[in-house]
Amino acid sequence: MKELEELLSELDGMDIDPHSGKLFAYIYETGDERLRELALEVLKRFYNKNILDFTVFRSAIFFEREVINFCKTLLNADENAVGTFTYGGTESIMLAVLSARNYFRKRNGDKTPEMVVPFTIHPSFIKSAHYFGLKVRMVDIDENCKADVDAVNSAVNENTALIALSAPNWPYGTVDPVKAVAEIAEDSNVLLHVDACLGGFILPFFEKLGERVEKFDFRVEGVTSVSIDAHKYGYTPKGASSVIFRNAELKKHAIFVDTANPGYVFVNPAVLSSRSVGPLASAFAVMAYLGMEGYLNLARKILSARDKIYRGMRDLGFESVGPIESQVLSLYSESVDILGFMEGMRKRGWHFHLQRGVEKFGIKPNIHLTVSPVHDRTAEDFVRDAGEAVNERGSINAEELFKKIAEGKIQELLNEFREGKIDSSMAPLLLEQLDEEMANEIVKELVVGWYR
Repeated sequence: MKELEELLSELDGMDIDPHSGKLFAYIYETGDERLRELALEVLKRFYNKNILDFTVFRSAIFFEREVINFCKTLLNADENAVGTFTYGGTESIMLAVLSARNYFRKRNGDKTPEMVVPFTIHPSFIKSAHYFGLKVRMVDIDENCKADVDAVNSAVNENTALIALSAPNWPYGTVDPVKAVAEIAEDSNVLLHVDACLGGFILPFFEKLGERVEKFDFRVEGVTSVSIDAHKYGYTPKGASSVIFRNAELKKHAIFVDTANPGYVFVNPAVLSSRSVGPLASAFAVMAYLGMEGYLNLARKILSARDKIYRGMRDLGFESVGPIESQVLSLYSESVDILGFMEGMRKRGWHFHLQRGVEKFGIKPNIHLTVSPVHDRTAEDFVRDAGEAVNERGSINAEELFKKIAEGKIQELLNEFREGKIDSSMAPLLLEQLDEEMANEIVKELVVGWYR
């Protein structure tokens, strides 16, 4: 037991402290220790119960009703709306795409369904199309990093099963023009999904605090489903998301049932079968603990942190890629060596994403920050360290790496990534030097190698 504990401690030490306030991705931290203790206490209490059979573990029905109703309130859904609790945003999106595909097939037979999405849509939509056999029509974004309405209109045809938008999108934090696209969807009799996994638990509170938030939820006629993650800005443990459908018919198209099975009636409202009740129960407990007022106060902290960071970074020569409409900051600089800056901030313990530039839309390589409540107490430290890092030159020679790519020395680069000689933050800039198919294969090879 002692050896195991030592190993676990060593492994734990390999990771960044998720509560430190120095991480701007993956974890959404409040800084509220009591909330964290409650979430883990409930998670442990219900972890060994299985959502698969909700007639045996009936607590799952209560918890899911409560969580879905909370999400419906946030999204201004009426009494006809129904939802499904899932283990993550990708699963929620998969259910929305599956529902749209099956709804389309019911009306159109075996024709290949299509999905219209903007360039900034989350990759889980592309993954869902790959799994479920939809053709993807990807359209351009406009100068504000939002779906181009005219491009969406041009892409919709008789085979369109679904249009999908973001509120906000992950790369730039902008909210797509849901109302304008909803009119297109209604006129074309096409379903419209809004991915609010990132914004569903924060934009409603920004609106209450006086921020300008374009309507993206069920107040907009034409929106037929919305995905919303509790394990992001709902601050619940990982494994908590939901998809809300405007009506029961749409949910039914996403449910899998097998009554011919000789063992038991097989019912899957979600993609997964066996699922611990723990994350669901914990999500309920966190929502009950915080309530609307608690979420409002945390949103206020996010706005404070976001604005402090943005003001400080502007003073250092950074600008926002697009309009700031959410908790996301995507910042670029014409004067700062962004690789050197990234390396300098990593040395100081800060972790955030580096995003590649997109020449087609005039977007420069940029840093990506998802701001959480905990950052209200670390924002000044971030800006102070950034002030030092902007003057540093990185040890990574980008030109040398690009030369290796041009010379076809891919395996050599893969080995350097695995050995940690090249920081993983460099990946986006390196991969953009390759065609998409080769880039995808290299990433697969790298992942397989890591887990050998």
